[in-house]
Amino acid sequence: MTHKLVLDIVTQETRLVTVEATQVTVETTSGEITILPGHIPLVSRLREGLLRYLDEKGNEQVIAIFGGFLELGEDGKLSILADSAVRAEDIDLAAVKRAEQEAQSALADKGKERDFALAEAALRHAALQLRATEHRNRHRSNNQGNHN
Repeated sequence: MTHKLVLDIVTQETRLVTVEATQVTVETTSGEITILPGHIPLVSRLREGLLRYLDEKGNEQVIAIFGGFLELGEDGKLSILADSAVRAEDIDLAAVKRAEQEAQSALADKGKERDFALAEAALRHAALQLRATEHRNRHRSNNQGNHN
């Protein structure tokens, strides 16, 4: 086993991040787990939720993950194969709030079952992105308060 943890997050569209981390916390279908260097090999299915990791400088980074799988090898490489993912700092808050409002409007009109299901999914997507942004902003303001 190694005492190094390399996080590699890949979606269908792009390799989102490859970075050394001191800790990774992610939501699996079995519950939230935290992986540290030296963790035993692991394979798990991911559910929608936040992935948080500490970089080598101790800064917490936040990524919204929309399902997928993780695999942790004996070499300390943590591969995340995400259905979709976005870094908190890349989220366009105004666009997410517009999407959330559109989804809520569509949900209010339950006339079309397919549209309702799509609107419900869009609302979950927007809500998770808002959670990622709020978590990142809350963590950032706490750290700034500690340095004054």
